[in-house]
Amino acid sequence: MEIWLKQGKEKLRLAVLPESYELTSESGNTQATVHSFGEINLLGKRKLRNVSFSSFFPKQKYSFCEYTSFPTPKESVRRVEKMKNAGVLHLTMTGTPVNMDCTIESFTWGEDDGTKDINFTLEFKEYRKVQVKAAKKKAKGAKGKEKASKKITPALTQRTTKGLVSTTYMAKQGDCLCKVARELTGSTANWYAILNQNWDAMGGNPNAIYPGLQLVIKA
Repeated sequence: MEIWLKQGKEKLRLAVLPESYELTSESGNTQATVHSFGEINLLGKRKLRNVSFSSFFPKQKYSFCEYTSFPTPKESVRRVEKMKNAGVLHLTMTGTPVNMDCTIESFTWGEDDGTKDINFTLEFKEYRKVQVKAAKKKAKGAKGKEKASKKITPALTQRTTKGLVSTTYMAKQGDCLCKVARELTGSTANWYAILNQNWDAMGGNPNAIYPGLQLVIKA
């Protein structure tokens, strides 16, 4: 295995591999208690991964060093500090799943004997660049007004139906937005409008519908 820290022209390969490393991967799930139903788990997106390990920067060429032309301990510390302060770097640990952009969240180092070796502990946090997509222009009607994404559209049927009315609906076991849209508006196509009208309550997740959830439907 090789461990590399790279940032532009700055780079550092560890001369002494750590005895072990730790990779933490979590999900942003949320637990909630629903009256008369019990505890439920609302699925969220994954959180940033964390990697940590401990080793030392050698002062002399030990037989177990990965290579011989390594920088001095003080120079190694300087490079790590420079990359930490500059921001995003790339961490590669060959032969493992760790190959990612990250930031150095913690760098602890010091000496504890007369060898002049510097012991250290590094903690990294994954960096994910936000990809911002250009907003698409909304379709406009004949009068130039933008079409509202929260608007409920009456079902197109051959029979004359009563006009849609605003109401509230308590979700039941087995409900989904398409089913609710069909029963209350006559068209499953209105599920997205119902989601937008209840965006805060559902967190923008169409699957976050559970028994007891109060849905507000505005005609």
